[in-house]
Amino acid sequence: MVNLDSSIAFLIYVTAVSSAAAGVTEACKSVIPFLATDYEPKEDCWEDVNHAARLNHYKRFFNLLISVVAAGIIFGVMGIDPALILTGAKTAYVEHSWKLGTWIWGIVAVFGSPFFASLLKIVEGYKQSMNSNQPPNRPREKVTGPRR
Repeated sequence: MVNLDSSIAFLIYVTAVSSAAAGVTEACKSVIPFLATDYEPKEDCWEDVNHAARLNHYKRFFNLLISVVAAGIIFGVMGIDPALILTGAKTAYVEHSWKLGTWIWGIVAVFGSPFFASLLKIVEGYKQSMNSNQPPNRPREKVTGPRR
């Protein structure tokens, strides 16, 4: 069953794997110059502009591909299924972690990381407000006496 704690654990796990995959991508950028270069046209003509844009798109594609593969490998090596974490199963370990589901979670982690990070902040804030025993904040007005 999905509850607040399992949702937070799921979001932390997926966000951590996404951050690790981003780190692998940055490491690859330092080794492969093509992945870190910004391409600009030599002259202001359509051929040069299109060529520079094509190279920039290839660079973005390979950066995302490296991130997805890295996230899939991280999920596979750890052998933990994020769906089992979300549902609050007793164990999230899977025996055959190199199946298609692992790679799909890699894609979800990479492309959904901004959404998951924002959602994690919202859910943690909600949990913190639920755990505090204070009543909700109400507007207050200072009163000095009868108004005339």
